[in-house]
Amino acid sequence: LITGTMGVTGSFSADNDLDLATEITLGSATGTSGTDDIASTVTGFATSGAIGDGNISLSSFASVTDLYTIGGWQLDLSSMSITDQTASTLSMGGTGLLSGNGFDATNVFWTFSGNATGSSYSMTLTAVPVPAAVWLFGSGLLGLVGVARRKIS
Repeated sequence: LITGTMGVTGSFSADNDLDLATEITLGSATGTSGTDDIASTVTGFATSGAIGDGNISLSSFASVTDLYTIGGWQLDLSSMSITDQTASTLSMGGTGLLSGNGFDATNVFWTFSGNATGSSYSMTLTAVPVPAAVWLFGSGLLGLVGVARRKIS
């Protein structure tokens, strides 16, 4: 599984003023930083990416396959929620899947921050290691079992 983070910048356009937009389209994607497994393909230089689908619906989100590919990494988006949408900024985040470079596909958290002034964005991807996710899920289940046993007694 993939470990690490990736920083991305680029340009985007919206189908309306940013506060009324229902869809954005990425115009470019450049990897600017990376850690752990991602570092060797992205860090130290700007790595240009290829836009795949590039469209994100803000009003009725549907998963996006191949949003972009950078340094051999492909990003798919599976969920999205908007945290701020004004005339000058758009902030959102969600979950997705990062794959490529011989690694198994790995779940990621992603955040997006865009501005209307220059129609530029920055995006951060953070791989979610499965062992930690399994540990967290397992500890939650154990807690629920404990609560259920306490109510039965």
